[in-house]
Amino acid sequence: MKDVSIEDKLFYFKKNFFTLDGLFVMEIENQTDFETALKIDLIVWQKFLNIILGRIKRYLNIKSDSIKDLVEILSFRWSCEGWEYEIVKNEEKEADIEIKKCPYKAMMDRNEERHHIISQICKKICIPLYKSAIESFNPKILVKRDKFMGLGDNICQFHFKLI
Repeated sequence: MKDVSIEDKLFYFKKNFFTLDGLFVMEIENQTDFETALKIDLIVWQKFLNIILGRIKRYLNIKSDSIKDLVEILSFRWSCEGWEYEIVKNEEKEADIEIKKCPYKAMMDRNEERHHIISQICKKICIPLYKSAIESFNPKILVKRDKFMGLGDNICQFHFKLI
C-alpha cells in the first residue's frame, strides 16, 4: 500500500468533492431537465449539509446551538472547502459574515457553459439550503441575506440573529 500524506489526502478529497458535486448535477440535468436537477440537488444538499454540520459539531466538541457555535461550525466548513470570508461580527445574539469567494461559484465561473445558470443556483440552491440548514441547527436563529455574488454583488452576506 502506498503511503500518502495528509496533504495528499486533502488534495484528493477537496478536488474530487467539488467535481463530484458538479458532475452529479450535470448528469441529472442530462437525464431529465435543469429544473429537476436543481430540485434533486437541493434535496440531497439539505440532507448532506445537516450531516456535515452535525459531524463538525461533534468533531469540534460543541455542545450547544448558539450563534457563536453556528459561526464556528460554518467557518470550519468554509475554511476546509477553501472559501474566503470575513467574520464581521460574532456576538451572543447576532453575527455577520461576508463571503468574498465561494468555491462553488468559482467552479461555475471557470466553465463558460455554466455562466448562465449561476443566478439560478444561487436562488434555488444556496439561498434555501442555508435557510433550512440554519433552521435545523437552531430554529431560533434567523438568517438574513441581502447580498449574493451569484446575483451580481461582490460578496455574499450572512446576518444571523437570535429571535
